[in-house]
Amino acid sequence: MSLSQSLRIAKHEWRLVLREPRFLAPFLLTPLLLIGIQAFNLYFRPAGSEGEALILARSLLLMLAALAPSAVVPMGADTFAGEKERNTLEILLCVPVETGALFWGKVLGVFPLPVLIGWLGQTLMLIMLAERGLMMPGFGEDAAKAMLLTPCLGLFLASVATLMSLRSESVRGAAQITSLFMLAAFFAVISAGNFIFASWAHFAVFATILLSATVTCLLLARARFRRVL
Repeated sequence: MSLSQSLRIAKHEWRLVLREPRFLAPFLLTPLLLIGIQAFNLYFRPAGSEGEALILARSLLLMLAALAPSAVVPMGADTFAGEKERNTLEILLCVPVETGALFWGKVLGVFPLPVLIGWLGQTLMLIMLAERGLMMPGFGEDAAKAMLLTPCLGLFLASVATLMSLRSESVRGAAQITSLFMLAAFFAVISAGNFIFASWAHFAVFATILLSATVTCLLLARARFRRVL
């Protein structure tokens, strides 16, 4: 499989998304809302302890890690189901690239942008905390865990969306099923927040489970893609 071919397919997908910036607007609302809550808490909140501010900030960082990758859902649902609906799948398979490169290019086409949105929002939150002098010792580790969790969740949702897109006949069907996985992932992350932040060993356990599920979905999607050929 050629990496350059995969990147060429991925760049084509990125251009299609960026060509319609209105498509991204709904998925920017949640990060902007969470950043707004952070700003209000830091600049306009009633007097409170630094510990309370950091607890809220940690929760918001974790929520952003779970919610920012939600843009993967419609983008990933369109990868192959959209080609079926537009009757362009046969044309796509005739593109002079290796089939493996085509598959991975489609996956890479939906993965980076939501992760970058999440990282940008988390970085802005950390800048606000630093500006207010609230970056207390130990909080940097919690922030690093939340930021590392963002691409893990983004890749998981990308793998699920690709699998559902291959198994569904419509973009709507693929998006609906993937949305259920997104909600399950969100509640799992929020429920396991204390476990994730307890130590790096606990974080590694959670990340390993998530990455194992990701690899399983990617293998199933790759096998499904071979049957489509």
